[in-house]
Amino acid sequence: MPLDGISTHLLAHELNENLQDARIDKIYQPSRFDIFFIVRNKNGNIKLLLSCDPQSPRVQLTDYMRENPQMPPNFCMLLRKHLQGSRIISVTCPHYERIIEISISVTDELHDTSTKKLVIEMMGRYSNIIFLNSENRIIDALVHVDSSTSRVREIMPARIYEAPPVQGKISPDDALAMVEKGELPILPDSMHRPLAKALLDSLLGFSPLLANDICFQSKNDPRCSLSSLSEDQTSSLLSVCRDILSSICTLHSHPAVFYIDGEPKDWHALSLQDAGIRKDAGTISEAMDIVQHFSDQRTNFEAKRRSIRAILNNAFNHASKKLSIHEADLRETENAEKLKLEGELVLAYQYLIRPDDTVLTIPDYPDFGQSTTLSLEPGMTPSEQGQLYLKRYRKEISRRESALRFIETEKDEVSYLDSLLKAVDAASEPDDLSAIDYEIKTSLTSDKDNASRRSDQKQVYHPGKSKSGKVSSRNLRQAAKAAQSKKNKMNNAKKTEDPSLPRKFTVDGGLEVLSGRNNIQNDYLTFHVASKDDLWFHAKNIPGTHVILRAYGKAPSDKAITEAASIAAYYSRSNKPFANEMSESKTEYDVRVEIDYCPVSHVRKIPKAKPGMVIYEEYNTLLVSAKLPRNQEKTQ
Repeated sequence: MPLDGISTHLLAHELNENLQDARIDKIYQPSRFDIFFIVRNKNGNIKLLLSCDPQSPRVQLTDYMRENPQMPPNFCMLLRKHLQGSRIISVTCPHYERIIEISISVTDELHDTSTKKLVIEMMGRYSNIIFLNSENRIIDALVHVDSSTSRVREIMPARIYEAPPVQGKISPDDALAMVEKGELPILPDSMHRPLAKALLDSLLGFSPLLANDICFQSKNDPRCSLSSLSEDQTSSLLSVCRDILSSICTLHSHPAVFYIDGEPKDWHALSLQDAGIRKDAGTISEAMDIVQHFSDQRTNFEAKRRSIRAILNNAFNHASKKLSIHEADLRETENAEKLKLEGELVLAYQYLIRPDDTVLTIPDYPDFGQSTTLSLEPGMTPSEQGQLYLKRYRKEISRRESALRFIETEKDEVSYLDSLLKAVDAASEPDDLSAIDYEIKTSLTSDKDNASRRSDQKQVYHPGKSKSGKVSSRNLRQAAKAAQSKKNKMNNAKKTEDPSLPRKFTVDGGLEVLSGRNNIQNDYLTFHVASKDDLWFHAKNIPGTHVILRAYGKAPSDKAITEAASIAAYYSRSNKPFANEMSESKTEYDVRVEIDYCPVSHVRKIPKAKPGMVIYEEYNTLLVSAKLPRNQEKTQ
């Protein structure tokens, strides 16, 4: 987002018109780099955002507010102490720099009035919010810069504030005067450089975006040199420069948002021609809000995706490790039958065992094909020796049965977690992630609670053993803790409801199509919402959403069936382009997917299976493109 000196200069004028003589009622600091002022002017309350975020530093009026921490940071407390209840005198931008200065009239406890100043420097990673007293001395700054960080310019309390060094470029006012005389506003040192670079290096407050747009409007190649321009090209360049510089000097802004692929990518205080599809905005703050809100949504979306993916990856790795352990246990029980045979041989040939023998040699036994030697435990009778082998056999058989049971459980768990991971990768909007997050909290948490409950029971109950006072007290505490935990879960269950609704579409014939956002919704749609005559759709042999075509007793057309199948394909995990980008504007991908469909009455829930896992029969299969119905949004 190109916050250049020109946009800052015009923004300061816009803010000054709205904030002059406004009263600062409240001050918040919801995050490390953002300060919110709630100010009241003649038109009512408005929100002013001051941000020195290195990724997007800005000052603007905004409609969006964020959640505030319970304990405000120190810098916020300092601003509240000095500025709450004060009035804004003016908002200015010095010398077309990316700096906003807010002058504030402050009345102290003795009713003495002084002027203090907030300086917001918006310079990428060097951005800062600096609070000055009437003597231009720093009271405090959001980011402290000492001599170890910068030898040129310290930003520390009690230091005299020094503005950033002057750039030595031509100001727009002087540049306009030069253009009026027929001179190009280019510094002598920049004459040999490409046109766009020469404009950028010569004009104060200009950004690469603005310099390139001047070249575009004047129909000049930004890479050409000034010496290669013809008379007509020079005349066109002067004309475009005159128009743009005149708008800047007369404070005549044309704020606009520029869209690429249907998404707001950039904004500028001037109506540029070569930055994308332009859509005019009412104010500069409004243009900034549109772009920044979309960017924040995307950033928050990806942050939440990473957070959920990390939780699932941990659970997936844990389940995979348990599966590997149980599979290793199963492999170690492969010789169980041999133990049984060896035990039977010891019992059959026990007459050969003499006291103090440590081995038993059995000659030419058919199953072995040759003589075999079995080890014996000293100090045991021959009968006890045989029973020891059989005991080991029974232990291995029990171990094998447990391993098989655990392997089946862990395979289901790994498959379920893998489907959730793929669902996270395929999520395209915040509601998708909210639905998955809800499923994780209700499904994975309940599994942990059950395991914890079993563990607690093992610790609490001691059949046949009298309890000491300490043990009894511990059991009482555990029982009280379990009761409180159960009460909390019941309360949370009332509060924690699935925050999202299934997706809804309309297909041919006006029929409704429903699509689940998570496995819990999939189960609910299939077994509680859908009628037995409705049609059920799912991607063949791959994870995906359950799609229900509501028939309402009618026979759906072939087109309606194909459209419903295409929706199932769009939300299937084989739709890799869909899984790799978050775009609500794109409704079709060049992917063809096999989709099975059948009446809902042919779909059955697998007993004791995870949510979303079903079996179905008597189905048909379609090969369809992954797309949504035309001219429809994904509605809730």
